[in-house]
Amino acid sequence: MPTVYSKEELEILKIKAFSYLESQTGQQNGHQKCKVLYRNKSIQYFNTIERGDGIMRPYMKDNNGDPQCPINNKLKGLFFASNPDFRTGLPPMSSPFGERRLSVDAYEMLFRDDCRMYFSDFFCFAQRKKSHYVNIVVTSTGTDADKFCMKHLVNINPRDNPFIFCKPGSKEVQVTCGVWLEIFYTDDVNIKHMIANKQASIYNCTSTGYSKTNGLPKNTLCKLCNLDYLDRLVSLCSKLNISNARGIMRGYTPNAMVYP
Repeated sequence: MPTVYSKEELEILKIKAFSYLESQTGQQNGHQKCKVLYRNKSIQYFNTIERGDGIMRPYMKDNNGDPQCPINNKLKGLFFASNPDFRTGLPPMSSPFGERRLSVDAYEMLFRDDCRMYFSDFFCFAQRKKSHYVNIVVTSTGTDADKFCMKHLVNINPRDNPFIFCKPGSKEVQVTCGVWLEIFYTDDVNIKHMIANKQASIYNCTSTGYSKTNGLPKNTLCKLCNLDYLDRLVSLCSKLNISNARGIMRGYTPNAMVYP
């Protein structure tokens, strides 16, 4: 069973994600208006919820992405996509996760006064090396999920981060164009209530597949989204309050290192 990232290591992974965004060029170097978050599942999935009490409840995070992600098999939530189509500004017309789609107002979901955001993962897949993904966990202040995230994840400012943000005094949400940004939402979502208040809608779209059981593993060979020996040393020195870790390591080789 893989060890999980420490907060110091996760901070390094977040910095790698920042650097990756800064390296992007052209259309991928910037942000785009994000009106809705969207979640695709099977028709049966949504029918079961709508025939019941109309509440979509979180369930346990699988092993998709980095095997050392601290929330794998530890935190319950619901994944939403955020990136719109470059050409239309709307969600893509097809999805690899199912033919039924729930779209919810991005501002109402993410920027309530009691919402907190945490960075949890940065990864790519061997089958799709050119596309990178970032996972952001959204909690409500004081919940068990929030306490878990405060202990194990890296907090980010909802109003000032390169992934997804809303400027003070505005309800316009902006999302990065440089990665596929996935929101892991840890609260119940009352579909019936949101639809009645015109904050959500459900409709059919083209499906190219469904979620894979237990998720897809991260591409461990990618140098952009994996921690190397020096990254791990820097995180350890940060934990031990040792400065200038990279200077200390100048001249050392990976074979000389032993990690805790």
